[in-house]
Amino acid sequence: MTGASEKVNLAKSINVETIPIRKDTFLPNAYTIELPLDAQPDYVWQTLFEEEWKSSLRLWERKVVIVGDKLMLITTPTEIKEKIEWLKRIIDATNTRVERFNQTQQALKEARKAEALEDHENIIRDALRAKLAAV
Repeated sequence: MTGASEKVNLAKSINVETIPIRKDTFLPNAYTIELPLDAQPDYVWQTLFEEEWKSSLRLWERKVVIVGDKLMLITTPTEIKEKIEWLKRIIDATNTRVERFNQTQQALKEARKAEALEDHENIIRDALRAKLAAV
């Protein structure tokens, strides 16, 4: 993976009246809620997000899937508040990891650039030695 990844958050202004809410077909008493994101997450963000939510406690109670620029959250009416808070924490943790990823990628890029410059300098000096040492 190379290049920078972008942070993603829940959309800033969400009209709760228009959020799709559907009865989940597999879990009794559960609903699937489509929460809009402010952007479609890239592969890096999605990977880090998945690692974050899967490493959280009580994984079996945490069901969330990214579909385009939406998070599909599966929850019950009694757990919705807790799940939203949990989801916000997971998004924040993901964005923190994206920052670290970007910093690491930048450092690697700079190191490769410095290494290439050093290699080129060595090639030039070798050529200069070969041609100018004989003079």
